[in-house]
Amino acid sequence: MEVRKVQITGGSTFMITLPKGWAERVGLRPGSPLRLTPRDEALILVPEERARPARAILKLGSQAGEALAREIISLYIAGFDIIEVRGERIGPEQRRVIRETTRTLIGPEIVEESAESMIIHNLLDLSEVSAERTFERIYLISKSMLNDAVRALLEGDQELARDVIGRDSEVDRLFLMLSRQLRIALQDILRGEQLRLFDHHAAAKQLERIADHAVKIAQVALALEAVVPQGLREGLQRATNKVLPLLDEAAEAFLQLDLERANRVIDQAEEAHNLLLEVARPFWQLDLEGAERARMAQALGIIGDSLSRVSDYAANIAEVALNAAAPSIKGRAPDQM
Repeated sequence: MEVRKVQITGGSTFMITLPKGWAERVGLRPGSPLRLTPRDEALILVPEERARPARAILKLGSQAGEALAREIISLYIAGFDIIEVRGERIGPEQRRVIRETTRTLIGPEIVEESAESMIIHNLLDLSEVSAERTFERIYLISKSMLNDAVRALLEGDQELARDVIGRDSEVDRLFLMLSRQLRIALQDILRGEQLRLFDHHAAAKQLERIADHAVKIAQVALALEAVVPQGLREGLQRATNKVLPLLDEAAEAFLQLDLERANRVIDQAEEAHNLLLEVARPFWQLDLEGAERARMAQALGIIGDSLSRVSDYAANIAEVALNAAAPSIKGRAPDQM
């Protein structure tokens, strides 16, 4: 950090000198325009050339399906205005994923495509979008979804249940747009290690929640009067053996910014959910009676939910890794991933 004194020239104009090292690093020359953005008590200076729409090049290999979709979304959240997907020849399935992923995002449109490339251009100016209004929309949609989901359950209304599930895509679209706004704002204010600190905080928040669920499981262990039956013990151990390596992989993906590993964690999180469903099945064959059966059912529900959430949080850490791995939109030539 450097401290510079404000000077007054001409009796009314405030002036301050710029650090020479920074000016040279960002390519400033006499006459170079600077974009000044007031932020409450801060003033952000960005060279005008670097304020132009940023372009990223996503080089296609074997990526397909959810992994390809996640890479496009990560670049969108990172703040790129133009995403060019290149490949020797983009296959029909890859093309379908690119089109569908673009449709799930607010702003981007496919403006050009050929056999070897597809160009996605963001047409929405986020400076005209109110984060508060976006939050209000997410809140109203989520609240109505919860209310209607309970109503569908109580009334056996399958059509309403399907409608609730369908509304989730709008919440996802709005949340991704808000995530993009946040990332761009942070990149305007933070640089390098400071921005990485934000990513560490986001990932650590997931670990803090995992620790909370470990406490929940320990509290169940204290409250249970009966020993967990053998069949359940084996199933829960299998589930734990699936979830813990998932957490290890997520942490490594974040620390190493490993895209392949991060995608693998997110894909395997769903397998962990399926395994937990299998673990619950033997409970119905247990020879337990009355209150003992009820307590064991409650315990299994809490433990299963906690392990399921741990796998979700591991996937969240992997998503942080994907977003952090997307190149910075400031001060760089067109990037390649």
